Amino acid sequence: MKKIILSSIFLAAAIASATAAHLFPATGRVVDDEGKAVEFATVVLLRGEEQVVGMATDEGGRFRLDVPSGEYTLSVQYLGYDPVRRTVRVEERNDLGDIVLRNAATAIEGVVVKAQLIRREADRFIVDVANAPSAIGKDGIELLERAPGVWIDKDKISINGKTGSKVWINDRELRMEPDQLISYLRSLRAEQIQKIEVVPLAGADQDASASSGIIRITLKKRRENGVEGSLSIRTDQGRLSNTYSPGGNVSYHVGRLDVNASAWGYLGNVTILTDENTRYTASDKTLRAASEMIEHDYTGGGTLGAIYELSDRHSLGAEFSYYHGSEETGNSSRTDLEAETALTSLSRYDGYNLANGYEGTANYIWKIDTLGSTLKVLGDLAYRRTRIGNDNLSRLTEQQRVRDSLYRDNTLSSFTIAALTLALEKKFSPRWTLKAGAKYTFNDMRNDALYEFRQDDAWQRNDNQSFRIDYTEHIGAAYGIVSASLGRVSLVAGLRGEYTYTQGKTGDVSQRYFSLFPNANLSWALSKDGAYALVAQYARTISRPNFWHLTPRRMQLSDYTYQIGNPGLDPSYKHDVSLTMVMGHKYTLTGGVLFQTGEIEQVMQPDPQNPDLLCVAWVNFDSTRSYYLTANLPFQLTPWWQLNLSGNYIRQGRRPDVHAAETFQNVLYAGGSTTFTLPLNFFIDLSYRYQSRIEFGNCWVEPMHFLHAGVKKRFGERFTLSVEGRNLTGRPQHVGATGDGFVRLVDMAQPWSGRQLRIGLTYNFKSGKAFKRKTVEAGSAGEKSRM
Repeated sequence: MKKIILSSIFLAAAIASATAAHLFPATGRVVDDEGKAVEFATVVLLRGEEQVVGMATDEGGRFRLDVPSGEYTLSVQYLGYDPVRRTVRVEERNDLGDIVLRNAATAIEGVVVKAQLIRREADRFIVDVANAPSAIGKDGIELLERAPGVWIDKDKISINGKTGSKVWINDRELRMEPDQLISYLRSLRAEQIQKIEVVPLAGADQDASASSGIIRITLKKRRENGVEGSLSIRTDQGRLSNTYSPGGNVSYHVGRLDVNASAWGYLGNVTILTDENTRYTASDKTLRAASEMIEHDYTGGGTLGAIYELSDRHSLGAEFSYYHGSEETGNSSRTDLEAETALTSLSRYDGYNLANGYEGTANYIWKIDTLGSTLKVLGDLAYRRTRIGNDNLSRLTEQQRVRDSLYRDNTLSSFTIAALTLALEKKFSPRWTLKAGAKYTFNDMRNDALYEFRQDDAWQRNDNQSFRIDYTEHIGAAYGIVSASLGRVSLVAGLRGEYTYTQGKTGDVSQRYFSLFPNANLSWALSKDGAYALVAQYARTISRPNFWHLTPRRMQLSDYTYQIGNPGLDPSYKHDVSLTMVMGHKYTLTGGVLFQTGEIEQVMQPDPQNPDLLCVAWVNFDSTRSYYLTANLPFQLTPWWQLNLSGNYIRQGRRPDVHAAETFQNVLYAGGSTTFTLPLNFFIDLSYRYQSRIEFGNCWVEPMHFLHAGVKKRFGERFTLSVEGRNLTGRPQHVGATGDGFVRLVDMAQPWSGRQLRIGLTYNFKSGKAFKRKTVEAGSAGEKSRM
């Protein structure tokens, strides 16, 4: 067997070498007239006026183009610089050296930039926001909604139908609760963003919990000394919403020092209306309920960071961020329970959710050589403290008898997460790269919940619901990755090992487990220029339960429904295999299969003490398997008309427990967006998204449609005004659940599903020359998003 394996490896290497024999690498680096790297410059090799191959430079200004031997025209361009064109000869080994771009001596008014908005690379999609007129005036969420494979449902972000995707800004993971993350992404403006990368399968250098892929947002970077920033304000107005989202950012560079600061906010009122019908099949009871909940949100935060270059190869960075959330809710409801006698309850739930969070990160980065090898030491510390409570009043009427019920709860929680990362990336040549690293993560959760009820004119402690739970988690990890580029064939293969030790999961029970997480990516260029390619990917990952899922805090949703966490949840494991066909650099068709054990799902079930009460809880499913097919088609139909179409079909089978039968569902996500570029810097945007019926646990969501239409106007390079009508269909959300002894149907009208008028204004400013903005890199663990 060993001889067969070795023979197969040598045969594969021989085939790859033979395939690569007809292509030769042309490498180089793009710099400005001060010798500083120019990132995202466009580098193209031409024969005549026909493009053979092209790419954008990386963060070090480097590029590598593989072409057959011969004579070519090298073209290098970046907005604000004079383009460079020269004749080059490509032989077996070609180092073109430094290509120097000089500041354009004349203004660039009227220059038309034709850019490929969406393109596919070996393991990711790249959306070129900076060069996309269709992106002007949009916020981060609107841009993600147009990114290939990305779907946003309320506060859930998914890639190819896999929820729980992580979001990074530059090299720093955003560690926020889902609704806070959405608010922050809305504060970003397209004018700040260089590109968005959608990575369906994360590599072994990422935490194994990045099981649903990663979205990387890269902010724009400038060059030389100066100040640059932007201010923005957006408001959403509608029957169910009245919100305002201010934001601002500024970057300053002088000498070897970079300082960056940003602030954002989200404030206003939103209303949620629900109508519920429940039929109790075991007792012939029926329930009808209606409620109106009004939320008052005052959320915001800020970040301050700095990087100092000790020398051309050594740098130190630090960043601090603060988050504050204040949410007050008032929920009025009426419930009629029809049984042998009618029972009516009128209730008022007044709640609050106060949160303060602090995060700090520091790093040291050593650029080992001129090939781009680096050694990084990253340290992170995050702390979040929350206080959540409710004051509840219910008046029950039964056969002219009236009784009042008063109860309240208050939960204090704190979360501490610390991580230390050591990462080495060694580039032996443009063809071979080795990555290795180690990481330790400490997660700690503390919860103290007090539930009380009013009796005999005094508050009494409810011992059945009050609790104190502490949860500590230690995760040690090490990984290695080998990357090889052999002409038309490229390979990235890695292995990550993680050891986890937990305490306090259920009582005094502790857990220890070690897992290996392999990851592989193999791409084969079918054409010389790489426009047509096949990409095969595999990854094994883990999904650890969110901290809130582990907390047995009881939250009353209505008179007869409550939600509670489950401290006994186990992590789930996934195997994901996919094959992607790339056509014309940008059109893609992906087919894959995902096998999962222990999937964490939300289910609705009767309360053990009172079957009239329904409990929403989190449980582990035995097994889940999903077959998916995804297509992404970005078209540039004319210079002034852009159209993007995407679709994702999933065939999913689920088995709740080992003795249950497997059930299947078919899910379809589809969407399209188009932008018309008109004279005088006017733009018209139209977009439509469709989601078919989705089942999760024993609950379901009926099909949903979203239609948006807007217009925006640019006033020079400083101001952008946008006006948009959102959710023009204005359809409420229809959800349901069926279980042992009940069937529930609920209609929900929420701001994100109701009609809204959105108005936004952005102002961009800068002084001095353009400069390169740097950002502090963090070694944030995937677990931090569980806060």
